[in-house]
Amino acid sequence: MHRKTALSFAALPMAATPAMADVDPAWHLLGQIEVTEHETAESWTVTKRFPAEIEGGVDEFQISGYLIAVGWEAETRDFMLVSDAGQCPFCGSGDHGTAIEVRLADPLPATDEARQATLRGALHLVRDADTMQAVVMTDAVLLDL
Repeated sequence: MHRKTALSFAALPMAATPAMADVDPAWHLLGQIEVTEHETAESWTVTKRFPAEIEGGVDEFQISGYLIAVGWEAETRDFMLVSDAGQCPFCGSGDHGTAIEVRLADPLPATDEARQATLRGALHLVRDADTMQAVVMTDAVLLDL
């Protein structure tokens, strides 16, 4: 079985949210990543195709969205960035919007509410054939919160 899925971040199939893609070209670009599943009775793997603009990773990638803390610490560096605050990447549904795993350079107080933010950080491609995760942002700094 082969299935193509527009994916920009996590280990879940996702599609870019059209409203955010119109506002922030970074979401549109990430929405062009193609992940194809290859499933047999004995194995499951994925192949990924990245747009030329990010094929080698990006040292300074800027994107706006909504930060959601990952974990229960009082302060954390680990967040998900989603294009639409109303779509939850943790609810188990495949119909949520695009999300990116983010590791901030400096910790922020964790809250259980999404915060609108603009970030700049290093965008790394995840080429591992055993996960649908396609990109990770590291050393991200807040430009606007």
